[in-house]
Amino acid sequence: MDGETAPDGYEVEKCGECDANDDEQTTASDDPLNIFRMPKRMTLPEKVKNSEEIIAKNLRFWRETLEKQRITKVLAPMVDQSELAFRMFTRKYGAQLTFTPMIHAHLFVNDGTYRRNSLALVKADRPLIVQFCANKVETFLAACRLVEDVCDGVDLNLGCPQMVAKRGRYGSWLQDEVDLICEMVSAVRDYCKLPVSCKIRVREDREQTVEYAKRLVEAGATMLTVHGRTRDMKGADTGLADWSRIRDIVEAVGSKVPVMANGNIQFPGDVERCMKETGAVAVMSAEGLLYNPLIFDDTNAHVETWKIAAEYLEYARKFHAGTSAIRAHVFRICHHSLLEYEDLRMRVSLEHRVEDFENIVEELGKRARADAETGKEREAEARQLFETIRNGQLMDAIEVSKQPHWISKPYFRLKEVAKESIVGEGEKTFREKQKEKLAQAAKEMGVSMKQARKRERRQLSGARILEAKRTKFPPCARCGQPAGQGCTNNKCKKCCRFQCKTETMDCKSHRYLFASRTTVTVAEN
Repeated sequence: MDGETAPDGYEVEKCGECDANDDEQTTASDDPLNIFRMPKRMTLPEKVKNSEEIIAKNLRFWRETLEKQRITKVLAPMVDQSELAFRMFTRKYGAQLTFTPMIHAHLFVNDGTYRRNSLALVKADRPLIVQFCANKVETFLAACRLVEDVCDGVDLNLGCPQMVAKRGRYGSWLQDEVDLICEMVSAVRDYCKLPVSCKIRVREDREQTVEYAKRLVEAGATMLTVHGRTRDMKGADTGLADWSRIRDIVEAVGSKVPVMANGNIQFPGDVERCMKETGAVAVMSAEGLLYNPLIFDDTNAHVETWKIAAEYLEYARKFHAGTSAIRAHVFRICHHSLLEYEDLRMRVSLEHRVEDFENIVEELGKRARADAETGKEREAEARQLFETIRNGQLMDAIEVSKQPHWISKPYFRLKEVAKESIVGEGEKTFREKQKEKLAQAAKEMGVSMKQARKRERRQLSGARILEAKRTKFPPCARCGQPAGQGCTNNKCKKCCRFQCKTETMDCKSHRYLFASRTTVTVAEN
């Protein structure tokens, strides 16, 4: 749990900014920004039961860590969106504890490729909690034991409300099987070196919620994160989290384990207000950080969205973020502006390379600056409004939604705000325009709306494929075939491997690490 070194046998790759330092005589595991991934082949030793001293130490771990490091701001686990690049980006602007995306324990244990691709780590990203979803005791325990050397704690996801979680029997849909949950938590408490925590949602009944939390603590949970919404509060029915429900749990188990609050974090100052109202030791944010990754930074919270997106893309390049994660973050950070520029919104859905996303954000910045030049008075009023909200004024969702699109602000669903606050009188919202287009297309094709939507998605997938095929790769310097994208040797994969192996070199693009592995072996000897 100390995070001092990358464990032996883990695959190490250099982050983007390290390319200029290749000549320095340092081992790959010395740099705190070098990325390391789980190996495809891992064997677990026989499990050994923890002593009472280890169990007691783990029980104290999070309370002592949160107090010692004064941790109050936490990045939530989000599927495909709390990836390494975003974790490091939010750390720069105030996040003190981060969670990995939710990982499927069964796949993590049984599929080496999934294990390698699902978890990218750097030593600078600590303290870190790895979150799993599971519904079998042995599977959850095995997954937790596999990450004992790379993180500070493990977490059981009991909060995901999506239908995929219901079909998979995990997340908040497992809360009806409390005995099974307690078995899983107790197994990790007894046989894993790491402290285990749980992220839950409140139940419909207050007394049931408190009893649920008590059972988890008795089973061995060393920390609880409580989302102040029920599992039915999602999508258009999300609504506001109930902080008083979180306070119930703090009063019930807060003296035994630390309790973190989750929900309604949309502006700077919300963290302090939430801690005061709930009594929680720290506050976690998910959706709030997706639309404004700077809300934990009081001084920089409301800058232009395109500037935030451009900086995130620097981290995405540096820490090798995947295309789906990059696309999702650009969509959310620039959400309000992309509703204004439909052509750029379509381009975001089609592109695959970091360079292309950077070009889109650059173009977005040019258009947003032109809008800002004619809307200086509106921008000044918006910043004044945001400052009053930060200082304690109750937020008016309609008023906030009317503010300029180029300034970062919370995302509101149509149920939460009046339609007229988003568009002018007589105008239609983006969704209404899209629905109208779809209805027209369905009429022309003579099919149902559902079938028209399916065809539209197929066309979009086809457009993505065509866009990828149009990309011209430079020829391989050795055989003339297309070279790998970003290959440092300007060669195809086969030729690059030959050169890296014979000349003991590394290639970040193809992930060949012949030089790094040799250096590490020499250093160990």
